[in-house]
Amino acid sequence: MPTEEKRSGTRTVLRLLAPYRGRLGAAGIVGLASAIVSLIQPMVVGDVVGALTSRTLAAGTLVLLVSLFLGDIVLRVIEMYLLGRCGALLVLDSRRSVVHRLLRAPIKAHRERQRGDLFVGAVADTDLLHGSLMMGMMNIAASLVLVVGGVAFMVFIDPLLTLVTVACLTVAAVGSVFVARQVRKAMAQNREAVGRFGAALQRALIAIGTVKVSRAEDREAELVLTHAADATAADMKAVRLQAAMTPLVNLGIHGSFAVVFTFGAARIASGALDTAGFASYLLYLFYMLTPLITLFTSFAQIQLGVAAGQRVEGLLDLPDERVTPTPDAVAEPVFASSVLEYDSVSFGYAEGKPVLKDVSFAALERGLTAVVGPSGTGKTTLFSLAAGLWRPGQGQIRLGGVDVASVDLETLRGRIGYVEQDAPVLDGTIRENLLYANPDATDAQIRHAVELAHLADWVDGLEDGLETKVGESGAAISGGQRQRIAIARMLLLEPDVLLLDEATSQLDAEAELALRKAVAEVARDRAVVAVAHRLSTVVEADRIVVLDAGRVRAIGDHQSLLAGDDLYRRLVATQLLPEATVLTAGRNS
Repeated sequence: MPTEEKRSGTRTVLRLLAPYRGRLGAAGIVGLASAIVSLIQPMVVGDVVGALTSRTLAAGTLVLLVSLFLGDIVLRVIEMYLLGRCGALLVLDSRRSVVHRLLRAPIKAHRERQRGDLFVGAVADTDLLHGSLMMGMMNIAASLVLVVGGVAFMVFIDPLLTLVTVACLTVAAVGSVFVARQVRKAMAQNREAVGRFGAALQRALIAIGTVKVSRAEDREAELVLTHAADATAADMKAVRLQAAMTPLVNLGIHGSFAVVFTFGAARIASGALDTAGFASYLLYLFYMLTPLITLFTSFAQIQLGVAAGQRVEGLLDLPDERVTPTPDAVAEPVFASSVLEYDSVSFGYAEGKPVLKDVSFAALERGLTAVVGPSGTGKTTLFSLAAGLWRPGQGQIRLGGVDVASVDLETLRGRIGYVEQDAPVLDGTIRENLLYANPDATDAQIRHAVELAHLADWVDGLEDGLETKVGESGAAISGGQRQRIAIARMLLLEPDVLLLDEATSQLDAEAELALRKAVAEVARDRAVVAVAHRLSTVVEADRIVVLDAGRVRAIGDHQSLLAGDDLYRRLVATQLLPEATVLTAGRNS
């Protein structure tokens, strides 16, 4: 398992860095040049020491040494700039890919994951790719060049002294690699716990009103902070491991220096090594000090980046709802009509738990088709399937004779407008929300939709009109206003079929009456299908579909169903009788 995990981490790193081979190569060349310049410096210093001893120092040697120092500085600046730029592009490109994939992933993929975990992956994990992965990888590469080159020169100066030095450093290296692996595991646990913390906090903040009226602040805080404590525990484990790594590295390095000074002094005393050579050797060892520490600590740093990279890659592996066409997919379908038809459709969100069972009916091409039934019978699911948010397990949904599963989703959702049950609006202005489905709509079209949705008086009375901010999730406006904005947004799309999921549930009587008139007007030249809980909507429907336990129980108009279907009569009597009495009286007067 550890070997397979290591291979998986290596593959992740290679895949993430592959698009930047050219830039990394350029940075690597500059880094290699910098390392070579650094490796030459101790030899020149040795020459300077020897020349000073013999009093034969030439000005050219000093100029060369200063030039090497300055050249090294310039090369390091260029290298860090190239690496920093490459790392920033890695983060940007990763975030771009993750955002596109999250927004294009099917609804099922979102339901299977916590929002907070997705958010942490898109924000925090992508950020770690820069500091932990990109910089860690290049630090290791540059440090390896310096260490290997330094060892080579040290071997050239005194092989026996080098053997003793390397033996001391190997102990620190072995321990560091082991600790680095443990750090990686701890940080992976930390990221998972941070994801759970984010999801729990987001859950509480989204429902903050419910939390308060339920007096659940302390309970929610305890739940959220439990995940925070888990994240901290994993983080502290990593901190302890990293803290242990530093003295381990220092022990190896300090021990090496002690041995080098002792053994080197003996070598000088025996005549096997001269003073100039020992000076160069010590400089190489000093020059290796920072690369060695960087090399050991970068292993732990890279483990953070690899763990983050694997989480980012997990997001990028989410399916794309656009690239799962059916075998009979049609590039440019020809719709014979705008009739929406369900043919033997069955569907369940979980295996073995069907929500819809062999549902068959057709909505009118022009007119209002109402879908009614007890709660939990699959009414909203019908609309989600038609809009391509889910796909039927069995059967077909056809628009104008064309299976919607074979239609490009952009095309399908341009022809079917769906006003969801909770009528969500996005943070921004009223205008931005209205234009969300059709950004190219004209001011005249916007005004027409606003009037149809009975928003005109309210919008005209606002100081900023259509530029009024609605707040996060529409917090600055009422539920009824959110609902009408959502309806106007879909009206601007001018779809062939308009799906309204309890579109009048949050409207007062006056607004509902105006909206019913708007729906009736829209239904004159297109199909409108509405999930209805109010009799006022049902009575005016041209066709009514009664669902019960996921099956179509009956189809007809209000009068025929009232006379011939027991469930429909019970729905009218138990839920809608007061309105029925008023409407009947109004129609008879």
